[in-house]
Amino acid sequence: MIKKFLFLLLALVAIVSCSKNEEEQIGPLQVDKSSVVLSTDNPYAAIQIIKGSGNYSVSSSNESVAVYLLLENTLYISGNAMGNATVTLSDGEGNSVKIKIEVKNYIPRIVPLSTVIFLKKGDTKSIEVTKANAVFAIESGSNSIQVKESGNKVMISGLSLGTATLYYFEDFWPAQIYNVQIIEHYPFSISPGSSNISVNNGKDGELYIISGSGSYSLSTSTSGVISTELRPYPIAATLSQNNPAVVYYKAMASGVSVLTVTDNETGESKSFSLRVN
Repeated sequence: MIKKFLFLLLALVAIVSCSKNEEEQIGPLQVDKSSVVLSTDNPYAAIQIIKGSGNYSVSSSNESVAVYLLLENTLYISGNAMGNATVTLSDGEGNSVKIKIEVKNYIPRIVPLSTVIFLKKGDTKSIEVTKANAVFAIESGSNSIQVKESGNKVMISGLSLGTATLYYFEDFWPAQIYNVQIIEHYPFSISPGSSNISVNNGKDGELYIISGSGSYSLSTSTSGVISTELRPYPIAATLSQNNPAVVYYKAMASGVSVLTVTDNETGESKSFSLRVN
């Protein structure tokens, strides 16, 4: 399902990758194609590295023409804008080869969606994969996250504070960009944002903790006006949610009581004034 976790090769990004067979390869750098023609009927090309020392890098004379992805010893070139480019593939010993690229007509491509993911150091989040030809790649130089395959999911673990960019490819074209921020504590966020709530006696309602540490406590300023309870979040958390939970309340008697929700890890609190009519 997921072919390999390797470094992203983009025309606009410095690229470094290693071949698992690099110890077996000696001599000058060689590839199986010196030129490719791309079109709507042939949107990408696979170029095999036959010989090379590993530690490959790629550069392009026309960065708007194509996107590049290196998987082991195969360089995939996906066309986009019409035009010509010369792609230079180099290895760690200074050998290089030039590949001529021609894109005959405009190839429609989706614009990659961008998602921000907050990930606490030491925590892990998962992305479910539904495409058989899905490929994930970490931008070269990112060492604050670890990415592993587990069944039909990709597990992202926070190793150290910092940022990382994770790219998701379909048919060797980037479909999603995940901007991962490794943080010390998750931000504390509750919905709705209004701090004044009116409820009829005997009725109930809910507040939703969207993000937090996962350890929460509840308190009220006036006893007997409302009852409260922490409940599990009813659906699977999204990537933008962090340890979500439900704060359930029920009106018991007329009056006003301030409900305070506290994140026990950080000590941060949010208060809501509930008026029971």
